[in-house]
Amino acid sequence: MSDHIQLQPPDYHRCLDTVFASPTACRALLQRLADMTEHDIHSRWSPWQGQEPPPHGPQVADRIPAEVRLAMVQAELDSSREIVNFQHRELAAVMDVPPMQLSYVELIVGVRGILADQRRRIVELEAEPPLDR
Repeated sequence: MSDHIQLQPPDYHRCLDTVFASPTACRALLQRLADMTEHDIHSRWSPWQGQEPPPHGPQVADRIPAEVRLAMVQAELDSSREIVNFQHRELAAVMDVPPMQLSYVELIVGVRGILADQRRRIVELEAEPPLDR
C-alpha cells in the first residue's frame, strides 16, 4: 500500500506557504500552473470534494502577492549576476589579467582579437609548404 497521504486544506495551505517562501520553488510552481490547461486540470488534478481546481493559465501569477513576485525576480536577477560574474572571471583568466581590471566589453574584444590572431596563424601554417626532411 502507498504511503501517500492526501493533504487536507490546512496542511495544504502550510505546504503552499513553504513553496512561496522559496523563490525558486515558487517560480517552478507558477510555471507549471501557467502551462496547465483545462484538459490537464481534469485529467491530472484531483481536487478534493467540493473544492475548485487550482488557479491556472497565463494569469496565475496575478494572484501571487507582489512581495513574493519581487522575491522571485530578485532570485532571477541574482542568478543572472552570478552567471555574468563567472563569465567575467573566466574571460579575465583567458586574457591573463586580474578580474575586474578590464570591463566585460574590453575582455570580449580582447578574446576576439586572440581568436582572430590564432585563425590567421592557422591559415599561415596551412599555406606554408611542408618541410622535407
